[in-house]
Amino acid sequence: MSPVEFAVSVVDLPATEATPLGVVFDIHELACVDDDPGTDRAGIYLGATYTSTQGGYGAVADERLPGLLRAVAPGATWLAWDDPHEGCLGTAALYAPDLGVWTGECDSSGEIYVPAAALPRPEVLQVDPGALAVVTGLAWQDRIVAGHRELAAGSPAAGFVPICAPVEAEWDRPSGLIYIDDPVAGTQIVHAPPGPALGQISEPAARAAAAALAQGGWQLMPTAIAGPPWQRAGHATHVAQLYRPAGQAAPAAT
Repeated sequence: MSPVEFAVSVVDLPATEATPLGVVFDIHELACVDDDPGTDRAGIYLGATYTSTQGGYGAVADERLPGLLRAVAPGATWLAWDDPHEGCLGTAALYAPDLGVWTGECDSSGEIYVPAAALPRPEVLQVDPGALAVVTGLAWQDRIVAGHRELAAGSPAAGFVPICAPVEAEWDRPSGLIYIDDPVAGTQIVHAPPGPALGQISEPAARAAAAALAQGGWQLMPTAIAGPPWQRAGHATHVAQLYRPAGQAAPAAT
């Protein structure tokens, strides 16, 4: 078996979802095989393959990784796969926001394998022409191929989505002030509506705080990787992880 246990290739990614996806890649030690190992990764190369041997076999087969990818980057389009293992084929998961997720068997490069016996009979296709796409994942494969073609035809910068490091924020509810520990620009302050010093954070208060942060260009890290958005740090102060979409550009991987 190849030393690669699982891999991910992303062909489309909203800028607002890049940093959480980058955190997932870091957690799973997914490294870009096309990247320069002498440089720090400050973004995600679209169309490139990220591989990892960490976490054991089955990250895709048991839905751990696909579920996490969908949770933190629901607007992305990607292909993820496990290597074949102990004489069995690997498992591939393909996802596009409007198609949902499709899973099936694959080889070590993520190419889909569908046995002939699994293909729909001609009489079935006459009644339901879409049955072939369901069995083979053709609609998903076509989307991935189209994404690769668009990336190849575009500028190098279009194939790279920058990320930034998450930062910590403290929300003092009585004053409504949210203090953001920004290592680049220094401490930032966002004004949210004041709330009670004690008791649970109400849903309207949490929404108001998130809206105030969004107005300032900040996003709350997804709960799938950061846990509850406002964790208790004291009677009146709560802590969360934030990020803002990075703005710099960089050339695509070669």
